[in-house]
Amino acid sequence: MNEVQNFLFEGLGIRGSIVRLEETWRQVLAKHRYPDSLRQLLGESLAATVLLTTGLKGAPKVSLQLQGEGPVKLLLIQCSSELKVRGMAQWRDAAEGEPLLGEGRLTVNLDTGEDGHCFQGIVPLVSDRLDACLEGYFRQSEQLPTRLMLTGTQQRVAGLLLQALPNNDGADHTFNTAAALAATVSPGELSELPADRLLATLFDNYTIRLFKPRRVTHDCRCTPSHLAGVVRLLGADELESLIEETGEVELTCEFCNRAFHYDAADVEAILDGDTPGQLLH
Repeated sequence: MNEVQNFLFEGLGIRGSIVRLEETWRQVLAKHRYPDSLRQLLGESLAATVLLTTGLKGAPKVSLQLQGEGPVKLLLIQCSSELKVRGMAQWRDAAEGEPLLGEGRLTVNLDTGEDGHCFQGIVPLVSDRLDACLEGYFRQSEQLPTRLMLTGTQQRVAGLLLQALPNNDGADHTFNTAAALAATVSPGELSELPADRLLATLFDNYTIRLFKPRRVTHDCRCTPSHLAGVVRLLGADELESLIEETGEVELTCEFCNRAFHYDAADVEAILDGDTPGQLLH
């Protein structure tokens, strides 16, 4: 189950989305040894970013970034308009009971792909819970009432988003009622129930239109051409120095945690404009 489904409360100016990720989530975790608490935060962030992407017009690329003074120095999730996602985190060991993020900020970037336009929203971290931070982002940056429920384990992450549609002034009471009902969902229901059954369970007095699911896939993007471009950015002098010191140039992808090695012949070919295949350690 690696999909997201949008839905609409008929005639009430409220939309929503449900996401469940299994294999895609496990691919994000592969080759990483994140602590349990960080894995939970990363999974919730992955689900939330997919939910954000599906609710936006114009099919932008979305990135969600958390930076704090706590053990998690950086958490980054990126999702394309085709719902290809990747994620990573940088952290240090935490003391017992220390908040993962501490004081910091949440940044949402929307890349429309049109004339290089990129819209950025930055809000302070108002809670140690990601859903509360994102709800604060929508209040401050989008002025849209929003409710998020997120849950996750090492096997599956899931999320439910409700949002009032723009220019719908009369929806406040209805939205608050729907949000209160949504808040009654259990982690098991959110993770396990089929979307139609979940919505019928939570909102049995409402007429809801459920749209077709969209598949969500993992995409690390460390392709041979991209890696060759990174090597070229180092410059001939730096590359020559690395070859002299270690006999190779090593690149490590922070998203998939794989190492790529290029010897002197590979580097020479890259500088001449060629693209050698991926050389994995």
